[in-house]
Formats: sequence, C-alpha cells, structure tokens
Amino acid sequence: MKRLAILLGLTLMLPACNRSDATPPLGTEVKVEKKDGVNVAGKLVEVKPEHVVVEAPDGTKTEVAKSQIASMTTASGSVISGLDKTAAAADARRDAEAKAAGGAEGKAPAAPVEPGAPPAPTPKDDTVAAAPKLPEFVEVTVPAGTTLSATLATAVASDTSRVEDPVRATLRTPVSAEGHQALPAGTALIGHVTSVEQSAKVKGRASIAFRFNTVDLPGDGGRQPISTETISHLAPATKKKDATKIGIGAGAGAVIGGIVGGGGGAAKGAAIGGAAGTGAVLATRGDEVRIAAGAPVSVKLTAPLTVRVPGRER
Repeated sequence: MKRLAILLGLTLMLPACNRSDATPPLGTEVKVEKKDGVNVAGKLVEVKPEHVVVEAPDGTKTEVAKSQIASMTTASGSVISGLDKTAAAADARRDAEAKAAGGAEGKAPAAPVEPGAPPAPTPKDDTVAAAPKLPEFVEVTVPAGTTLSATLATAVASDTSRVEDPVRATLRTPVSAEGHQALPAGTALIGHVTSVEQSAKVKGRASIAFRFNTVDLPGDGGRQPISTETISHLAPATKKKDATKIGIGAGAGAVIGGIVGGGGGAAKGAAIGGAAGTGAVLATRGDEVRIAAGAPVSVKLTAPLTVRVPGRER
C-alpha cells in the first residue's frame, strides 16, 4: 500500500513539474495554441508584456496576444502557464498609468479597451461651432398676364427720343407668385423705345412707344430677360383747336370788312379772315407726346417669368 501511495503521488506530481509559469527564453521552439483553436508553431523571437512573436520555419512571423493564448508548449513538452496573468498584469499597469495621468490633468480616466475591440468614437469638441444654416432657394413662376406697376425713371418724348433709346422704370409694388415674393418693390425694369413719330404741320399726330425686355433682380440675382406688352402714347387730336383758329380768323375779318365796306365788305372780310386762320393752322405743328420721369406706368407680362427666391433655412 505504501508503494502504491508513493506511485500515485509521483504520477500526480509529474504534470505539475512539467508546467512552468516562466516564459521560455528567446530561440526556444514552441507550439502556441490560441483560444480560437488556431495553432502557431515555430521559434519564439520576441516576448512582450502583451504579446509574443513566433517565427515559423519559412521566416513568417506571427504576433499572438497573450490574452488569446490557451497554452504554449516547448519542444521538450513543458507547458507554459501564467501568460494570461502576465497580460492581465500589463493591462492593470496601463490602467494605473491612465488613472494617474487622468488625475494629473483633471480628466476622467479612459475605460480599458479589450484586445481586438474597435476603437471608441472620439467625442466631439463642444467648442466647435455648429455649421451655419444655408438658405434654400426655390423657383417660382410669375404667369403671363401679370400686371407690373412701375414708375418711369427715364423721360421720353416724341420730339426728342429716338428708336432704341434706353428706358428704365422701377416697380412701385412687389409681385408675388406661388406664395413667395418673386419681385420686390424697387426692382428695375429695362427696355427701349420701339417707335417714335413727331407731330406734323398739316396732318399726323405725334406718338411714342416703348417696352421692357430685361429685369434687374436685386442682390445677386443678376439680370433676366422678360417679355412685356408695348406701352404706346398718341398725342390728342387738334381738329377742334384748328376749327377755333379758323373761326376766329373769319369772324375778325368779317367785322373789319363790315366796318370798311358794309355788307359786301363783311363777306369779303370773312373770307380773307378765314384764309388767314387756315394759314395759321397749316403753319403750326400739333401737340407732342412727353412723359416725364416719375410718371406711373403699367404693363403686362406676355410670357411667364421664372425666378429663384430664398425659401426656408435648412
């Protein structure tokens, strides 16, 4: 019985004697079994607190974290234990250093990072200003037929203006479309004289016409083509005034003729006075058309106008 007890004791002691907590020296042939079941065999070429490096016979070097090692066996059959403890001690040392650094800077220590875990997201700096909101622009269409109420900024006249002379005006009231202000008051309209006729001595009434073909949008909107009706002005007729001039001349002649030569003289005097009145009419031009700056004008769009206007912030 005593021999049997001694034999059993030796049997139990052999595995313990075959295990070691010391990492084998560099150059030792080892077989590393990882916790995921992968085996790495070769020469131990580097030992760090957190990992070991094993070089295979073909020269390939493999780094293995100690926390991932299930066992390490040398060529002599010795099993190396305590690698996890070494790695844990290294982690504890890093934690202590982090706590000391955090206490020195007045910051909370960083949480330990598990091997193989993705890096923690970097917290955003509260001092970084939020990105400014950008205005969102929308396109609105002013339909054809919309009336533009404006104030003339350029004087035009039938006796001084020429075809293609520039004409400018500014909107008196804003124009809205689709729930937005498409054209604010003060928006500039730009156009030109399209026709002009000066009054004649015998017949023909003075006239002038113009239209707008460009809108000068405020801010950075730039200029945009538009299409409007033609604004035309015609001088009033002078028939009544001409008849009055002739009648006045005839009456005056009759009075003078009657005084000088009686009834026959009155008739002759009327004829002579009428002829004189007619001559005055023929020698006189009709009225001209003159529109001063500051005069109100209204004109309709003949084609839709699409503009970009600020919408909401995003």
